[in-house]
Amino acid sequence: MQPDVLICDEPVASLDVSIQAQIINLFLELTRDLGLTTVFISHDLSVVQHVSDRVAVMYLGRIVELGPVAEVFGNPAHPYTAALFGSVPKLVLDADELVRFDTIEGEVPSPLSPPSGCYYHPRCPLATAECRANQPVTQPVSDLRAVACHNSEQQLAKASAI
Repeated sequence: MQPDVLICDEPVASLDVSIQAQIINLFLELTRDLGLTTVFISHDLSVVQHVSDRVAVMYLGRIVELGPVAEVFGNPAHPYTAALFGSVPKLVLDADELVRFDTIEGEVPSPLSPPSGCYYHPRCPLATAECRANQPVTQPVSDLRAVACHNSEQQLAKASAI
């Protein structure tokens, strides 16, 4: 078999870090040597950032942001993407500084009975009446990037101000 696409669903979850590195290196070698497209599904954002060229961020089964890794990680256009990145633990080297974890407020809605409008609106700090009423349409942010958010311009301005 000579596949064109390799789909990896949480391939390094629950593995020792040294084994994770070996598996990730194997995927990168296969992708390079065989010219494969690899779809890498993971909750580990640091791994996603390391192995990916493009990233799709999903919330309740919908893609809310899609684009090049550097752009999405550098300036998230969707409030959920920004919240995900804000909740990643960060190494603190200053003994006087406390480690702080930002959490996403609110309960995750049931995927079997999602809220009306934007699925993320019950937890979104930028939610408006439009978000509660209408599902956002995916719109381009740039040539290679898209977001499904009524308030993406506000989120981009907020993210770039930090």
